[in-house]
Amino acid sequence: MGWQIYILRFYFKSVSLFVPKFAGLKAFKLFQKVRIKTIRKREEGFYKEVHHFTVSSSKEDLLCYEIGSQNKNLVFLLHGWESNAGSLSKFAFQLSKNNFRVISFDLPGHGKYKSNYTNLAECGEAFTKVIEYIKPSKPFSVISHSFGSAVCTYTLSKLNYKLDKLVFLTSPNSIFEIFKDFKNMIGLSNDSFTYFVQKANLLANEEIKNINVDAKLKLIDFSKLLLIHDEHDKIIPIKNSEEIKKMNTENTQLIKYSKIGHYKMLWNDKVVEDTMSFFKE
Repeated sequence: MGWQIYILRFYFKSVSLFVPKFAGLKAFKLFQKVRIKTIRKREEGFYKEVHHFTVSSSKEDLLCYEIGSQNKNLVFLLHGWESNAGSLSKFAFQLSKNNFRVISFDLPGHGKYKSNYTNLAECGEAFTKVIEYIKPSKPFSVISHSFGSAVCTYTLSKLNYKLDKLVFLTSPNSIFEIFKDFKNMIGLSNDSFTYFVQKANLLANEEIKNINVDAKLKLIDFSKLLLIHDEHDKIIPIKNSEEIKKMNTENTQLIKYSKIGHYKMLWNDKVVEDTMSFFKE
């Protein structure tokens, strides 16, 4: 455990004793902070080669990107937490070569936005705005990584679109479990955690306990889902994808890899190959 965590635990344990509401709201603010905004060298090429456009939004205009012909089958890409659209560039370029139209965007708080705070509800609203701007005329597909998979299901479960294929390159399942892990990591008291969850419920306009990827998928009209997960993923354990598959057995496939990394998997040739084979079925 790093020294920063020790300081956080001391702070939140102390503050929780005297002002639990303040500690809970302060913790939720910290939970929303995007720490990493650096664009890696291998991601930079994506931004140089794709078409840039913006979609109007109340907080900051959304930074969006397109590659491929407009008359091709449509695929949206959703990157993970503390990442950017360029992280999925290997998939974007391969899809465009195979006659797909690819639309991607930097989630709020990520990439080159001024703000470095965001949450599931705000990212869901952003994805909704991008979809409505594009106005898909036929079923489309989505490839998402990590937190992006939660954004995908949270958003599409609220919209009335017919989907073709979904690919989750790792996915969390229970958002509430992520909250509890954060609570335990920083030493937040139960009373403070109550205020933390209340704030999250208010932003999401629903109980966080009900936001499970496996359950939200039941509300989405899609043809097939491919789950790809590293058996040794320490950031999001593979049990999450196993739970999702268990609840969606008829049209879901889970491919397990070994030691390909949570982020590095996005640059793995076999992962890209399996994804493209899934799209060509």
